[in-house]
Amino acid sequence: MRAIKCAVLAMFAIIGATCANAQETVRITNIGHGYYAGPLYVAMREKLFEKHGLKADVTFVKGGALVLQSLLSKDADFGILTYEHVITAAAQGKSLVSIFNITTRPINNVIASNELIEANANKSLKEKILALKGKRIGTPSPGGSGEKMLGVLAKEYGLNLPGDIQLVYLGADAGGYVGAFQAKMIDAAMPFEPAGVMLEQKKLGGIFVNLMKGDVEQFRDLTFMGVVTTPDMIQKRPETVKKLVAVFAEAQRILLDPARGKKIMAAEFPQMEPATNERSYETLTQIWSKDGRMTLEGGKKVYDFLQPPGDKKIEFEKTFTNDFLPAK
Repeated sequence: MRAIKCAVLAMFAIIGATCANAQETVRITNIGHGYYAGPLYVAMREKLFEKHGLKADVTFVKGGALVLQSLLSKDADFGILTYEHVITAAAQGKSLVSIFNITTRPINNVIASNELIEANANKSLKEKILALKGKRIGTPSPGGSGEKMLGVLAKEYGLNLPGDIQLVYLGADAGGYVGAFQAKMIDAAMPFEPAGVMLEQKKLGGIFVNLMKGDVEQFRDLTFMGVVTTPDMIQKRPETVKKLVAVFAEAQRILLDPARGKKIMAAEFPQMEPATNERSYETLTQIWSKDGRMTLEGGKKVYDFLQPPGDKKIEFEKTFTNDFLPAK
């Protein structure tokens, strides 16, 4: 009897080892450690990669350009970055494909000091943008999405960028913006959230123009932050792509459930005060996609404000696909 029991245990051990070995490694590159990438953190903390037979090797880098390069050089299988990079690459003859849409709106608002907010209380969008003339505005990086969207707003209301607005590049770290406002280095900014939330909590300022809420029509219903891969990956490892998308779809559903998502994000960002996490979650819930689906119109709207340089015609239908999304 003892021999049989040992044999059974050995068999289960072999099966367990086989299952563990069956897990396929996927290399994922993410832009920094921003709150917007919530489904990635959910997937890691809830072991969803393992559930779907994958082992995630996640690398965090500073900036979308580095994520883009990791995909083009095939140092990563998947990347989390904005669709802007996908169509910028397409305009230069380089092919990438967005396979899951994480956010349907920008991941930043225009935030400002208390003085600027109070001076423009109850004013129109046009008046608020014109109030930025002569001001110092922080953005993450030269030519980044924050600067591009600020350029759209400035141009629409007759301001020159650069020229009428002084740009200050502060990187992606939210705390850096709080410090810059404290030191009065800037008057406004277009950083990634939760910088605006942290500014509110410190009572140094807050949201000036709410892009994430949908205050500006050009920046609604976009293909924006998403999971991106290469055509090679789709052609050679379609089942892996399908599993990866299934992971993000399940993670997104958990993330959007306040009873679960809020707690997971608080664990992922333990340095945040509970009130800051509460407000950050509430803010980002406005832009997280409900189903990961992308549209041609959403892609073209990004092109309209980005106007990427390059001499290649962009075939939008080849820059994204909904084919790997779970059936409804």
